[in-house]
Amino acid sequence: MKRIVLTGPESSGKTTLTRALAERFHFPCAFEHARLYLEKHGPHYDCDTVHDIARGHLLHQVQQVPATVSMAFFDTDLQNFLIWCEVAFARCEPWLREAAAAEKDHVYLICQPDLPWEYDPLREAPEGREELFEKHLAAVRATGREYRIISGSGRERISRAEEAVMTLLGQP
Repeated sequence: MKRIVLTGPESSGKTTLTRALAERFHFPCAFEHARLYLEKHGPHYDCDTVHDIARGHLLHQVQQVPATVSMAFFDTDLQNFLIWCEVAFARCEPWLREAAAAEKDHVYLICQPDLPWEYDPLREAPEGREELFEKHLAAVRATGREYRIISGSGRERISRAEEAVMTLLGQP
């Protein structure tokens, strides 16, 4: 399976692009489990909660995308949880680092925060999105996995993401 993961800071278009790309390429997708969890349980969390959400994220992905599928789109992955833990709590459990390193079939579309920040009760940081983008970029580069940076707005952003997917899949 090849997983194309959309990652980046909050309010950078990950969910919108995940949905658009899944529809365009007719592949399944898994949306962000953290959002589903926080919508159900409320916006308050601690480091242990983030680790629990990360465990749920793994299960959620398996439930949303069967292992028999050759390609799928994922709205975030465990790299996102690593960054979340490090930024919010300056620590991360070793199992999370190990599990993130094991996700070898991931390639990335890293969403640049060049869209206006949109209020959402689960979002926390309208400031600092560029710093978070740099952390996501550095984390993906450290894995050695393929990635493309997605920028722009509206239809232009979607077109750039579609082109990036074609490139990552080795298609002209």
